[in-house]
Amino acid sequence: MAARTRHFFALGASLAGLALVSGCAGGVSSSDDSSGDSVEFGSDPQEFQEALADMDPVELTFQAGSRNGTDHTGLREQDFADAIEEISGGKITINTVWGQPIAPYDEVTEAVADGRIDIGLEIPIYTPSKYPAITSLINIAPTAPADPYFYEMVTTAAAQDVAWNTEEILDDYRDKGANVLVPLEFEYSGALACTEPVTSSEELDGKQLRVASAADFAIAEELGATPVSMQYVETYEALQRNTIDCTFGALKIQTGSGFLEVAPYVAFPTESSFSRNPTSILMGQQIEALPVAAQQLIFDQALVYFTGHHEAKAKYNSEAIADIDEHGGDVMQLDAGAEEDLSSALDGLRQQTLETDALDGEALNADFNAALDKWEGIAEELGYAPSGDYREFARTFDEEPFTVEDFAQRVFEDVYLPHRPS
Repeated sequence: MAARTRHFFALGASLAGLALVSGCAGGVSSSDDSSGDSVEFGSDPQEFQEALADMDPVELTFQAGSRNGTDHTGLREQDFADAIEEISGGKITINTVWGQPIAPYDEVTEAVADGRIDIGLEIPIYTPSKYPAITSLINIAPTAPADPYFYEMVTTAAAQDVAWNTEEILDDYRDKGANVLVPLEFEYSGALACTEPVTSSEELDGKQLRVASAADFAIAEELGATPVSMQYVETYEALQRNTIDCTFGALKIQTGSGFLEVAPYVAFPTESSFSRNPTSILMGQQIEALPVAAQQLIFDQALVYFTGHHEAKAKYNSEAIADIDEHGGDVMQLDAGAEEDLSSALDGLRQQTLETDALDGEALNADFNAALDKWEGIAEELGYAPSGDYREFARTFDEEPFTVEDFAQRVFEDVYLPHRPS
């Protein structure tokens, strides 16, 4: 494997000197017990180390999302942890654990709240009733078309923009005792991967389709499939044994978990997308008690996290095409009838958001659509462009590796900095 690109110091450097917006609404709140000097975002590591000179060393437990730390997701999570340790000059040690040994998904929030985990990745889709405001945003996330990277970057930026500015979404975690570092980081839009070619609702009729969220469930039913609720760790064996015929999931999940070995026929919609299912990064009370410069240091690495998220997904998308070809599969588009059925399902999910009691659903829908327009414009301004052809994207990516550093910096500047601890 090629050596990783280490860019956690460089990412923030061009933003040094930004006039920061004071306050920490929605982010890591500085408790009354926290102390020390504030350090401006983009400062040299030396300035952080000087501000933390009198801090007692602390060890934080980070339960990451990767199963073993060696895949693209694990490498970017390790970059995140390494950046915190190195910039702190060793004052902060990150104990990174892989494969959910402390708490399974859907119990990470509670583990963060009670101190077993200091930084943890949670997946809120598994119990939508626990996260009603977040679920309302998930329901409208398929608005933008499926795309190898452009609309996925745009959707992630738009969702984080809306989430940071919607108190009810942040309160889905804060009311349970957890602080927020990354409120919602959408996985790339789901692909439909099957053991045989499927592009129509007629071909899906009666097929067992693994789903992971309430949105997936509604879409599967509208397409005529029989939805089967199942976590991704159980999916490979179910496909291999023909217990299920198909699965929803981002190409990252499909290739990283080996699903394409047994279900190499992959279909995407063109006018919209299947579900975009999010993860969140949460932080515990031990971080809130740290000196403000330490809180700022950790918060600033969300920029590393965002950048790594999209660069890792691009690598997964490229590798997925190679896996599909290796196992005799194909990349296909849904036919017109299935597109119509999908559109009907998405209309139903949108209506659930409009009618929710969790927040002002109409305002959320309007805010999200406006954010999509905003970030699509910014992405185009920075030179990015849609690319609905997954094979062409994979070929181009292999020739010229993908980077989103300039887009990530805009997201951090516009969306995160107003919530930076101070």
